Amino acid sequence: MDRSITSVPTTDQLPVVVVGAGPIGLAAAAHLIERGLEPLVLEAGPSAGAAVRDWSHVRLFSPWGEVVDPAAEKLLAPTGWVRPDSPTPSRASTWSA
Repeated sequence: MDRSITSVPTTDQLPVVVVGAGPIGLAAAAHLIERGLEPLVLEAGPSAGAAVRDWSHVRLFSPWGEVVDPAAEKLLAPTGWVRPDSPTPSRASTWSA
């Protein structure tokens, strides 16, 4: 039986999968888009940020300026989104309005 591979897909033919649509997953997707790749973002919850909503009562350690990914901010700018300019840490609930 011949087990040789006759056709190996190139990386431009394979999807790039991001597991999780929380803050890190969405930032990873933004970086992929910035590089011209179209990610497939998979989320177990009903919508993006589902896990963040589960701990929405938790006070975060870092102010907005330290947690907003530059690639995500650039991608969101055309939609009118503006990073909150708060010098104090927020609650997780402000991440997933």
